[in-house]
Amino acid sequence: MFGLNRVSPFDEFFNFQREVDRLFSQFWTDLPTRTAAERPGSLQVSTSENGWRFDVPLPGIDPQHVNVEVSGSTLSIRAEEPREDNQDVRVTRYEQTLTLPPFLDVDKLSATHRHGLLQLTLPLKESVKPRRIEIAAGDSKQLTAA
Repeated sequence: MFGLNRVSPFDEFFNFQREVDRLFSQFWTDLPTRTAAERPGSLQVSTSENGWRFDVPLPGIDPQHVNVEVSGSTLSIRAEEPREDNQDVRVTRYEQTLTLPPFLDVDKLSATHRHGLLQLTLPLKESVKPRRIEIAAGDSKQLTAA
């Protein structure tokens, strides 16, 4: 009797367990990308040939309550909103500290805040940027055979 398959009740259980394991591993694999996109204040970095740009979504936070500081190669971003009941007490909403690489020019840091998005632009140092070297053509003396 060819083609007759023996069915075990454990096969169904192990198939179910494999499917649950697959769902859990897919959930945990996708979790960092989903939470980073949904969480306010999740920092996104984009690079170009001129420098780096940091995008920090800070919805509902007034730009006057955002503080950006640079000390050496450390960049600190803090956003605080005053409480409604007592204006003297502040509640920290967002705080991020980054160590910047040495090839970024922190002296030329620029910051803008529009529609709840804080954009920090850090250009590359001039000494790091690629530059084109002109090659001078030298006079070539013609050798004559004697």
